[in-house]
Amino acid sequence: GTALAQGVKRGLMSNEAGQGTITMSAAASDAEHPCEQGVVQALGVFLDTMVVCTLSGFIVVMAHLWSADPAAWEGLKTQQLPLYLASITSLTPGSGADSLVTLLISVCYGLFAYTCIVGFIIFAEIAANRISRKRPFIYFVRILGALVFIPFGVLSVMAGLELGNLWYISDLGNIIIVYCNLPVLFVGAKYAFRATRHFKKKDGTPFTSDVVGITCDYWDEKAKQKG
Repeated sequence: GTALAQGVKRGLMSNEAGQGTITMSAAASDAEHPCEQGVVQALGVFLDTMVVCTLSGFIVVMAHLWSADPAAWEGLKTQQLPLYLASITSLTPGSGADSLVTLLISVCYGLFAYTCIVGFIIFAEIAANRISRKRPFIYFVRILGALVFIPFGVLSVMAGLELGNLWYISDLGNIIIVYCNLPVLFVGAKYAFRATRHFKKKDGTPFTSDVVGITCDYWDEKAKQKG
């Protein structure tokens, strides 16, 4: 039960399904129809949750380190990367392969962390612009992220601090956001279904406000430019 709950929490943080945050990056796409990008976003959730997270779980289960060395497992189970690396190296055939796999996984982990930081900075700036576009406020948000939160996270990892309470706060924040978005999803579902029906027809008509019954200024303007 604990492992399942942990998987759901980490999966939610990874795929951002239901949080409404990933829509900020989706909105930057240049699609011919909103459902085109919607399909891409749905595919991203599937790949991230059903493929990547499941494969990661299989690695840990196949390695079965908790039965071979329970004491070592107790020391690793709260540290995601060391645990995963230990699970992988236990499945590789020799020391040479161990070193190569460790290097590859570490590089991927670093790239994942870097892209996450860039994404969160972009999301923070987009959200800040919705609050106020005054230059001092935007610079304050940038400085807060670049000089406070990011260094704090880096130094915490370097010091070997797990900071479990911060994970609990983060999980609570994610849950609150999802609960806030769920009613919006139910209310907006009819508009999504209308857009999907129009997308599936592929009759060549442009997507406009008339299709879904709500104001979509961007798509109305795009249809005029094409017309």
